[in-house]
Amino acid sequence: MKKHTYTHALLGALLVSTLTACGDDGGTTDGSTGNVTTTMPATTTNPTTTDPTTSTDPTTSTDPTADPTTTTDPTADPTTTTDPTVDPTDSTTGDNGFVFPDDPIDAYKQIDRHGAVEAGTAGIAAAGGLGFSPGQADMIKIRDAYNASNPEEDVAEMWLGEIAKSIMFFHAALDDDLMMLGLTPATFAETVAQAGPVIIPDTIKYDPKLPTAYPNGRKLEDPVVDITLAAVLLNLKVHPLDFFVKLPLNPPKNDVAFLAEWPYLAPPHPPL
Repeated sequence: MKKHTYTHALLGALLVSTLTACGDDGGTTDGSTGNVTTTMPATTTNPTTTDPTTSTDPTTSTDPTADPTTTTDPTADPTTTTDPTVDPTDSTTGDNGFVFPDDPIDAYKQIDRHGAVEAGTAGIAAAGGLGFSPGQADMIKIRDAYNASNPEEDVAEMWLGEIAKSIMFFHAALDDDLMMLGLTPATFAETVAQAGPVIIPDTIKYDPKLPTAYPNGRKLEDPVVDITLAAVLLNLKVHPLDFFVKLPLNPPKNDVAFLAEWPYLAPPHPPL
């Protein structure tokens, strides 16, 4: 029992260290009021002497050059926005507090992509960890190139060799520990069959006919790393996909509650 407890703790430490290494009304005016040169006969006091260009209503503009779109109702609330072109959700009005840039796409340079969990770290040059020592410069260049590429290149199997090396690295490091715990590791072919469709291409897949839970879409509370580790390391014909989720390796829930509305993510911890 002590040996089992020790190996369980060792596996937990290995998984944690491996992960550490691998890392969104203006009012309108009746057009008829714009025609201020017409005087209805019933409203004139003396049709023979009254200037036909003059309105008998003193509140009506008589300037023929007046803008017919101008509100003339004296009872109108002067604080009411009358510009119908104003977007009520515009952040400048203070309605939502968010300001989104509208720069053209060529103003940006792609430096990262993260559709599949840890595909660009654990899946690419996994043996190098996340360090930035001079001896790991080649590893960093490989990951930079991966992050600057796109899913079309994934489908063309551009990164298949690097992903294969990372899979073999994980199995070489952890298979003996898995077996000491009585677990059945996946073979290389089984890992490719289980995790390959999630990692290649590096996108989030979603089928609306299936329940929404990673890897079919992703909910904020989904333990995506534990699920990915199971797909990479375990024979899923023997063990369920959520096997690592049920182990006490991670907190059972987020330490700060998610928001009930946009942007949904929990607020950051205050600075120490």
